Amino acid sequence: MNLQKLPMNRRPRKHLHLNLNDDQFDDLISALENHRDCFQRLSEEAANGFGLGIPYWDGRVNEIQELIDAVRHCARGDGAE
Repeated sequence: MNLQKLPMNRRPRKHLHLNLNDDQFDDLISALENHRDCFQRLSEEAANGFGLGIPYWDGRVNEIQELIDAVRHCARGDGAE
């Protein structure tokens, strides 16, 4: 099974339960945003012919954004879907 070709919501899942204070939650979101931004920079470099292709990095950017959205969704108490 090629996991890279599966949408994020169809891949094997890991279930996490985190009990974070506000500072820890903010740190987690900041770390994920920085990770996403790093992939965005790699996508921009790919546009100049460096590294892997743009579609790969743009896909990774989207996956990390989905993760950020899921973490925020869970923090609101809506549960993970």
